[in-house]
Amino acid sequence: MFKYYQPDYINRVKAELGYDSDSLNIHLRNNAASFGRIMLLGHLAALTSKFYNLSLEKDGLLFIQRSTYSNKLLKDKSFFISHDAIQEVILKKGPISYKMTIIDSENKKTHFLINKVLLGAPWQKESLAKLIEIYG
Repeated sequence: MFKYYQPDYINRVKAELGYDSDSLNIHLRNNAASFGRIMLLGHLAALTSKFYNLSLEKDGLLFIQRSTYSNKLLKDKSFFISHDAIQEVILKKGPISYKMTIIDSENKKTHFLINKVLLGAPWQKESLAKLIEIYG
């Protein structure tokens, strides 16, 4: 499971997609398992979450979705948001994670949660600090 969090693996996948293999990596998830869903569905709500590797590229943000069951990066489920399409990035600190909201040029908001630390990924804390420095 942890092999898919290794920088060598992540950077190889990014290079295969044509992106910078040395760019910053952050593990995050969408905000699907909200409090309301957890109250309604219990722990099954976690299955509605999608996990991603966020890569801070020179021209924008690259999101590569992870498999729900293996954490393997899914190259066919990636998307890129150029800096030109981003109006604002908001980072709100919570007790164990940050909530990141991306507002695009059409005022559409997309929410993600970023854990402050991640088991098996010692680089998460350092990468989050750099993200906060850039956007916080």
